[in-house]
Amino acid sequence: MLSLLLVLCLQAIAVSGGECACELQERPDVSDKALTARWMVHSLDWGVVSSISTRLGGDDEGGQIVPFGNVYSFVDGTCDKATGVPYLYGTYMDQSFADAKSNDMISLTLSESSLSSVCPNNAIDSCMLGSKYGDPESPVCARLTLTGNFVALEDGSEEFVLAKQALFERHPSMRSWPDGHGWVVAKIDIQDIWLIDYFGGATVLDPKDYFAIDFADEYETVG
Repeated sequence: MLSLLLVLCLQAIAVSGGECACELQERPDVSDKALTARWMVHSLDWGVVSSISTRLGGDDEGGQIVPFGNVYSFVDGTCDKATGVPYLYGTYMDQSFADAKSNDMISLTLSESSLSSVCPNNAIDSCMLGSKYGDPESPVCARLTLTGNFVALEDGSEEFVLAKQALFERHPSMRSWPDGHGWVVAKIDIQDIWLIDYFGGATVLDPKDYFAIDFADEYETVG
């Protein structure tokens, strides 16, 4: 048993080689808020989707309003094409997608600290527990919340095909998820953007400024 555990641990270490799903772009300057938000949405691979729970009270008149958070993988496009739009792959068998049928306003919350679990070679000290000033709650460890409408994409549409391709490219295990679950590709139609990446409080970004960023031309890839 001990030797089996050792083998499994070595395999886990071998798999977690510190490589990102995509070649990581340089972290923007903290003064460029819109670009920082776009960088996070393209560079990170998972976050927490928050919805109004239909299981714990619902949003009917007179009912209790209860938030519910759920970890979700996402993409905003393929590695070489950043759209800024978060795409999700899920099923109405899951609570968050089920909630969105009743109230389509959801949020996706991201933390720069998630880089430490996906590509630790690129994690920054300010996000790392154990470093002198590091913590995921540190204001200089960027946090981003995107709020908007949950929109299920039409199966076979051009956007559906492109989003599904990007999801399977950056999250390859999704290809083998079991049939019969009614998998859906959905997006968040962003209405509000809340960002903290430094001391002094949050920045609320206009989605127009966020989408105006020409991500590919803004800066070079980290060498």
